[in-house]
Amino acid sequence: MLKTQDTLEALRLLIAQRRLYRRAKRWLAFRWFGMAVIGVFAPIVSVLNPGMAVWAGAIAGLWLFLGRTLIELIQAATTARAAAVQEQFDVLVFGMPESIDRSALPTLEEIAKIAGPDESIPKVARKEKLVAWYPMVEADSGALSVAVSQRSNAAYANQLMRATAIVWGIVTMLWTIGIIAASVLVGLSLLMFIAGVLLPLLPALLDIGEHVTGIWRAAKERADLTRTIEKRVRSSAAINAQDLLVWQSRLYELRCSSPEVPDFIYAIKRKSNERTMHSAARQLSQKAQGRSGTS
Repeated sequence: MLKTQDTLEALRLLIAQRRLYRRAKRWLAFRWFGMAVIGVFAPIVSVLNPGMAVWAGAIAGLWLFLGRTLIELIQAATTARAAAVQEQFDVLVFGMPESIDRSALPTLEEIAKIAGPDESIPKVARKEKLVAWYPMVEADSGALSVAVSQRSNAAYANQLMRATAIVWGIVTMLWTIGIIAASVLVGLSLLMFIAGVLLPLLPALLDIGEHVTGIWRAAKERADLTRTIEKRVRSSAAINAQDLLVWQSRLYELRCSSPEVPDFIYAIKRKSNERTMHSAARQLSQKAQGRSGTS
């Protein structure tokens, strides 16, 4: 497994899933760019021309509708394709049976097109830091390596989700404070604030609130899976194939419904997350080896 994850076939899958996730993030960015434009200009237009408040609210509602239907459907479909490719990588590296056909999985030709020419794959993988994707220890048994890798994946995603939720919460709070402060400075009455500022922004605020709540929920689900796998690894009972398949199925479900993490948060947190991930993997490996050595 340690060598398999760095083969050409495995790296091709990693590059393809990374690029598909980026496509999904672009659709999310497009959706939130529209919301940001509405959030900035709707209050200004409503204050300068109160008669336009209704139109501002209508545009915000229309964009919310498009964002929650067409744009979200495209984003979700792209995320599902990325998750299916990532699942193929895990199946390859972990040596798992392909018991379920993933309808979202791109064809071999599509994956090759997304990943690019074979001769460029090793260079791209090194540039993207995709080599040695999972923190595996050569001395570990196959089942232990898989379990630790699955736990690492869930824990890594949990940390990213929590960081994303915190950033979104801070941005939303600052934005709300800024809108209220600006309304006070220009001397808006309460009625004008509600009709001209709050109502046009309400769809955006509700959408952001639901998005942040969804991120926290996704983080909790990954934390629960992390604890479940860790508890099993720390126990004296042997890890069996059924355990690994159940956890892998759960990972796939979480990936398909996963909120997207902005690239800048991923880049900022990557170094510290990878350091803690490798540290935790070593600790679990050493504990398991020590237990087997004394048994």
